[in-house]
Amino acid sequence: MPYLAWSDELDTHIPELDAQHRVMIEHVNRLAAAASSGSSRQIREAMAALADCVRQHFAFEERVLEMIDFAGLEEHRQTHRNILAELDDYRARLETASPAEAEELVDTLGPWVVEHIRHDDVDFGPTVREWLRDAAPPNDPFRQLVGDS
Repeated sequence: MPYLAWSDELDTHIPELDAQHRVMIEHVNRLAAAASSGSSRQIREAMAALADCVRQHFAFEERVLEMIDFAGLEEHRQTHRNILAELDDYRARLETASPAEAEELVDTLGPWVVEHIRHDDVDFGPTVREWLRDAAPPNDPFRQLVGDS
């Protein structure tokens, strides 16, 4: 059974964002498995993959929010900067963590990823869908990035 599982409450109803969120959860699950194995190399690799995934996701997400002139964009960007700084901190701590400490860090990191999706990303889903419905030109390539829901 995976450490974290996707649930409907995490669904933004924006296909590309939801696909990225699912991949982030898979990376957390790989990190949890690596921490359980006690392999320092696997832990470092899993954490690096998670951090890269999160950075790419944030860049995409901010591009989406820019396109719709999202009112909370700067606040969301600051949240992303804070998360990236914390991820860098976790990454540094995992470099020297014992297996028990690594599992403890994952137990903090996993729920934190879920809470970001649940409380930060799900909240702007309706705004994006409204923009698609009411303001996006019919041939706007943006529709293909997030789905035409």
